[in-house]
Amino acid sequence: MGAFYFTLVTTYLSGYISRISKNRKYISVFYAFLIFLVVFLISAFRNDIGDTFQYKHSYSLLNNYKFSTEGDWGFSYFQYLLYNINSDPQFLIIITSLITVGFNIYNLYHYCSYMELEIYMYITSGYFTTTMNGIRQSMLAAVVFTFTRIIEKENTILFIIAVILASPFHQSVLILIPVYFIVKQEAWSKTTVAVIIISCIGFMGFSTIFPALLGALEDTNYGYYANQTDMGGSSFMRVIVNAVPVVLAYIKRRELKESWPKSNIFVNMSLINVIFVAFGMYNWIFNRFTIYFQLYNFVLIPYIIQNCFKGKEKRLLYFGFMLCYFGFFYYEQVIGFNMQYNSKYLKFDKIFYK
Repeated sequence: MGAFYFTLVTTYLSGYISRISKNRKYISVFYAFLIFLVVFLISAFRNDIGDTFQYKHSYSLLNNYKFSTEGDWGFSYFQYLLYNINSDPQFLIIITSLITVGFNIYNLYHYCSYMELEIYMYITSGYFTTTMNGIRQSMLAAVVFTFTRIIEKENTILFIIAVILASPFHQSVLILIPVYFIVKQEAWSKTTVAVIIISCIGFMGFSTIFPALLGALEDTNYGYYANQTDMGGSSFMRVIVNAVPVVLAYIKRRELKESWPKSNIFVNMSLINVIFVAFGMYNWIFNRFTIYFQLYNFVLIPYIIQNCFKGKEKRLLYFGFMLCYFGFFYYEQVIGFNMQYNSKYLKFDKIFYK
């Protein structure tokens, strides 16, 4: 875990310096770039976290690749193009890490309030680990996160076109088309109430609804995963962690609306995220969709703390969140998953455990 602790400390300190140096643009950007560099290097030169081995193995077989428009053909062709540049499987990990980390850090910096808290949550929530597991979907989610600017401008046609063009990389991104019409609505409106009520009904009637959903997923890339009942799912603690930004946004809804009119998108995305996390307690498949939505939590919580609270309340929440998120990180990643970092190139074990 030395690599993760190193990343957590260095990126937090860099984020803090970047934030307090906002009036000195070059210094702020430099430390934001330092965050990117640290996170990128850890991601790019890993060996076998999650599905990394499977991705590297499939990459090594691309010498027999034949173009096809079946499944997520966009990512297959993307791999083939990379293979023709460099056939070393590590090259795939480096490039996907460059895209994923690059877009995510850029977007967090673009929307930053407490930059250091954003990146702290990015790591301690387990999202950083997820990006090294679901490589294909995480890379796409990072790019799609940039589409938030399209939602803000309410350019429906452009958003739909952008999502459709992205779908050959991972078909699951198509869920963002119906989601778009929800998140552009005002937070806590009748639409929000309807979504909550429908979700509650679906949650209580899950045993009846899920078989029909399985049928719909049968011919997709999620068909295999949906039928795996032994792959685990959301813990109740994970549901609570993801519900916190929604609860805070409701409590401070007036202040939030006054200080940040575009917050509707982030509040609604966070609401949809916690709904999927809750359904994830039934089946792991729902957690894969949260890869698109959870990023909005990392912007929403720091903004609320910075702009909707004052004095002691602000400091209490700030450090309280840091403590709670670290506790969650340790409980889930260290105790639960026994997460280990291995790299042929970065020898953290020799540095921290010599």
